[in-house]
Amino acid sequence: MIVCGHSKIELKDEGWSVGIPSKVGGVIGLFPGQTLFGYIEPDSGRLLLSPLKLTSNVSYFRMFLDDVRGSLASVTKLFSDRDLNILSGGAFGFSNIWISEFLVDFSGSNVSPDEIINELSGMGGFVTSREITELFPVSFNLSTTYKVKEADGGVMVTSDSAAEAQIKRAKYAVIKAWPRIRAIFMDFHPPETRLVHIKALIKDVPGSLTNITETIGTQVNLNALDELHHDELSTEWNGYGELVVGDVEELIARAEALDTVISFEAKLLS
Repeated sequence: MIVCGHSKIELKDEGWSVGIPSKVGGVIGLFPGQTLFGYIEPDSGRLLLSPLKLTSNVSYFRMFLDDVRGSLASVTKLFSDRDLNILSGGAFGFSNIWISEFLVDFSGSNVSPDEIINELSGMGGFVTSREITELFPVSFNLSTTYKVKEADGGVMVTSDSAAEAQIKRAKYAVIKAWPRIRAIFMDFHPPETRLVHIKALIKDVPGSLTNITETIGTQVNLNALDELHHDELSTEWNGYGELVVGDVEELIARAEALDTVISFEAKLLS
């Protein structure tokens, strides 16, 4: 299960803080006074956090898969055949691709994340060409510490160190929690990013999720979804992404025109 939300970033003379939505903090088990281990990726600016000091044996993969029968099963079989333990994973699709995410434990295996990348890239029709595939491992070398403090209605993550450049430029953070390994990914979006928060109720009929994701995908690059809502039988849907085409009003009109959508909300956050 994946749970996501968003929060404003508060900058101080010394340090910074980000409130954690109650549903995100709840599934991870955050409480005031707790110490979190973390690491900021230098390229993406993503902050990885966990109350557990996860090691470099755990890696994160995100990839685009061709929407052909057996593509996702073939990827998971590859991990299994190499004696790799998938700690958590999820996938959602729109148009002719599937976006798939995995947290994989390499402990006890004699292969490396780079070797798995090479094997995945060589799977032909199952994985899209390397030029348009976002496929990378992230090792959890969590060495920096952050504090969890009490906040109105929940908790917040704080740092006494000066904010990194990515954090200083951002107004909002999108927060995604992986309860199985108690890890949080926090993405900081700069002001020029048209970050949009989407909430919807869809009819409990086959094809509802496909219809809405295909429609949204014509305008928005989604980068966070509640995994709980990936089930077509669910009526709730929650996501975040960058609005790259058109405006919010056009997106709302297109979604509300679908006969499988009960209600649809989209709001620019930055």
